[in-house]
Amino acid sequence: HLCRGVLVYLDDILIFSETMEEHVNLVCQVLQKLLAAKLYVKLPKCEFHKESLDYLGYRISSRGIEMDPRKVKAVLDWQPPRTRKQLQSFLGFANFYRQFIPSFAEVALLLTELLKTSPSPSKPKPSQPLAWTMDCQRAFETLKRLFAAEPILQHPDPTKPFV
Repeated sequence: HLCRGVLVYLDDILIFSETMEEHVNLVCQVLQKLLAAKLYVKLPKCEFHKESLDYLGYRISSRGIEMDPRKVKAVLDWQPPRTRKQLQSFLGFANFYRQFIPSFAEVALLLTELLKTSPSPSKPKPSQPLAWTMDCQRAFETLKRLFAAEPILQHPDPTKPFV
């Protein structure tokens, strides 16, 4: 975080602002600092003055932060898991977006319970079939439906109290 409106993560620089004038000013400042440090940008890899961008699995815009639409489609196309490994894969993928899904832990509880190891001495194999029930199917479909709603996390409003 170089200054207000500039975020640096690895080799990415995100610049955000309230107005176009402020934005142009910030872009110029950042480019000048890079030049002073003898760092150069590759113009084909740059995108300037965008209304929104897909970044690290999210779509960021003035509206807020959304799930990447390609990831939402992947969840909606996901077939019901038949093995522990497939269920782990689905839950891991879905868990990345848990902050978007109200009561994620409660909705996914039945599915997570399927992953608990049994008291038997042998460790369950990843390819072991699941004891998939209608309740599991409902929980799976509920998660998919919550993803399909494509909720947006709004940016905080500094003029309102934080709770």
